[in-house]
Amino acid sequence: IIGRCQDWRQATPLTFMILLNIKSSAACNPDEYRIGVECCPMCSPGNHVYRHCTEYTSTSCVPCIGSTYLDKPNGLSTCIPCTHCDPGFGLIVKHPCRPSSDTVCEPLKGFYCTDPTKDGTPSTDTVCVDCTGDTYSDGSFTSCQPHTQCDTLNLQEIKPGTFRSNSECGPKTSSLIPVTVSTVLVLIFLITGTIIFILIRKNLKNEQTSTEYVNAPSPTHNFISY
Repeated sequence: IIGRCQDWRQATPLTFMILLNIKSSAACNPDEYRIGVECCPMCSPGNHVYRHCTEYTSTSCVPCIGSTYLDKPNGLSTCIPCTHCDPGFGLIVKHPCRPSSDTVCEPLKGFYCTDPTKDGTPSTDTVCVDCTGDTYSDGSFTSCQPHTQCDTLNLQEIKPGTFRSNSECGPKTSSLIPVTVSTVLVLIFLITGTIIFILIRKNLKNEQTSTEYVNAPSPTHNFISY
């Protein structure tokens, strides 16, 4: 039997093609990936393929660097860019990106997720929205707070509130001015009226005295004749 065996390189082209088809049709193991007719070992999480395997060499892997990651065994030649938690969308970093795991984002204080039952995943980010209506958050609250109603505090609204800032209140200066002016006008009217009353009364008294003097009887002179 040994004597009848021959080197595979001496096989006919048809036999060689049959061997290749059998090898290429065979399924790779779960921890392998296919390159041509070869089933190459996958790289571990946090690494990507540097050189694919050959008939004589295994897969060569290198770590993910920079802001990239791969969180599963793979046969990829490049790593995936890490998710960016954009503060402009109300997000901050909860767990930083690592070679074997993506960034995990969470909402800023004062923001909340539209669906709080679903956290962010390596493939989907947390979705957040701004405070709505007469509410706001400056980042120091765990929930949106109502704007201060200045009129309930007998104050004037200087600056309206936004979804990021509270209303600003101040004294009602515009309403104090009319009250002060009205008070001064009333005092002037009273003082002027009093002066006019005194002057009129004095004039009347002077006129009465003059009339009495004019109407007084002339003195009688008795002449004695000698």
